[in-house]
Amino acid sequence: MTVDHPALQAKVRCYGARAALTAEATSITRDGQSPIAALNLDVAQRQGEHVQWDKKITLQLGETELPLFAALCLGLLPKVHFKRPTKGIVIERQPNKLFVSATQGQGTAYALPIPMAQSFQLSALALAQLKKQVSGVDEAFLLAALRGAAALYSHS
Repeated sequence: MTVDHPALQAKVRCYGARAALTAEATSITRDGQSPIAALNLDVAQRQGEHVQWDKKITLQLGETELPLFAALCLGLLPKVHFKRPTKGIVIERQPNKLFVSATQGQGTAYALPIPMAQSFQLSALALAQLKKQVSGVDEAFLLAALRGAAALYSHS
């Protein structure tokens, strides 16, 4: 197996009473260019101990959205909304947790809280992927760049 094999990618799993989320390190390759580090967010319904991953809502966060996600996790933004034509994920900071709400089409909606321990793990994963996007920079520079980018963000 190569390092790009899904079983070997870094991931964070979070379970709520009615839904679950997996954030997984991945990459995007466009038109023969070098792969760009990215993050997949999968949100699915949970029924008891079972998660219906076959009915998951998936969004891939690349070079535009990954910094927003990292800024949210680090407390630099209060809320982000990732939109696609037929689906979206809203993540917002609430007291003691992040709250994730995912929708797709008519009537498909999943939501779950992400406690502080898992939000820390999500932050670390997002920062690791961002560091891959901008190789050659140290962590202090990366955090300064995130603060500057977050100051420009306007939620519409």
